[in-house]
Amino acid sequence: MKDDGDKCERFLLHLRPLQGALEAFCRRSVYDVSLVEDVLQEAVTRAFRDFGLFAEGTNFRAWIFRYAHLGILESNRGFLTRRHQPLEVEPAVEDEWNLGGDDSLLHTLLESPEILFEHCADDLIHAVLQLQPVDRAVLLLKGIGEFKYREIAEIVGVPLGTVMSSLSRARQQMRQALTKTRGGQGGLPRQTGDGSHTNP
Repeated sequence: MKDDGDKCERFLLHLRPLQGALEAFCRRSVYDVSLVEDVLQEAVTRAFRDFGLFAEGTNFRAWIFRYAHLGILESNRGFLTRRHQPLEVEPAVEDEWNLGGDDSLLHTLLESPEILFEHCADDLIHAVLQLQPVDRAVLLLKGIGEFKYREIAEIVGVPLGTVMSSLSRARQQMRQALTKTRGGQGGLPRQTGDGSHTNP
């Protein structure tokens, strides 16, 4: 019993500073917003169950975000199965791109994604959900979790090169979303009351 208490105390000591970032990561990644708390709780429960496998002194942050990432993938697969159709993904844009106007604002948003996630309009939040799962996870882990490329590769379970290409691709698609939002073109899916997404 004492061992269980020690395990719980050590686990919470590691977990508490990361709770906000974990919740933000889940909230920006789960398709059905009504399941965010469930996904987060299940990820933490599984991590606690396996905490005996965690090596003290190693990267707990990357370790537990891996559980969150896997929980998000599982939840989103279930969502798509229930919907019987995949969410549409915006096509990639050309490498050559120029918005014009407030370039300094654009640069800040694209190079510091955490600002985008905290302050952007709903259309851009929905645009994040349109990214391919790996691309979205990489963008959010970089922006919200401020993880290094190697940490992201460890969490998502992909090679380092895939992390870099996914981040580049995700930023391109967000550039496209920014263009549409600023240009008033619309076209992004909107979230309904039940947490699902529809196209206008």
